[in-house]
Amino acid sequence: HANEWITTPLLLTFCEQLCARLGDGGDMEGQNIRDLLSRVTLVLAPAVDPDGIDLVTGALDAETTAAAKVLAENYPDIPFPSGWKANLRGVDLNLNYPARWETARRIKKEQGVCTPAPRDFVGFSPLDQPESAALAAFARCVHPDLMLALHTQGSVIYPGPAESAPAGSAALAAAMSEASGYPVEPVPEASANAGFKDWFLQCFRRPAFTIEMGIGENPLPMTQLPALCRALRAIMTAALLW
Repeated sequence: HANEWITTPLLLTFCEQLCARLGDGGDMEGQNIRDLLSRVTLVLAPAVDPDGIDLVTGALDAETTAAAKVLAENYPDIPFPSGWKANLRGVDLNLNYPARWETARRIKKEQGVCTPAPRDFVGFSPLDQPESAALAAFARCVHPDLMLALHTQGSVIYPGPAESAPAGSAALAAAMSEASGYPVEPVPEASANAGFKDWFLQCFRRPAFTIEMGIGENPLPMTQLPALCRALRAIMTAALLW
């Protein structure tokens, strides 16, 4: 999500630290990284809503963001641009995947969102946005054994629905929780639709988790980055050992 952009420097900082340990042969969270990465392939996608991030961070000029500002005026209760979660077209990319998409559309329509908006608009059809279509296609190419989706807000780990959780999911969630101090909580039923994690679970039937980094008001301040990095190192190391 656009106003959760701190996950991009967070993931890139983790990558930098990982590469440093790969270079010097050192440890991370008690694990030798050279040995670990000789056995595991790690794929990072640091920003899956790039123009939304650029909108929230002020990287775009007024002409480029004019249409988005007009959309935001229809939602005066959502601060602009800090409350913006969607891409520049006003589609919430984490509600644009073909996994109970119709359910998500119904829920958001009942909440008053049925056209492009700063958040919560599911799109006109699943994968109708280039960003979501590209990420889905990329996932099909990589075919990961495990997926972690980084968001911000709550310092909590959300697994998939218990009734559809793949084998090993509970044990891995517990390991990531113990390492990071983030509790494992069931995802709210109304929020378990049309997201990338929902689609991943449906498509690959392999473990997938939403990791809500940090606590505060989005966008989280960069002063939280060191603490977020410590938590992410613990979570990622546990995941790499799975």
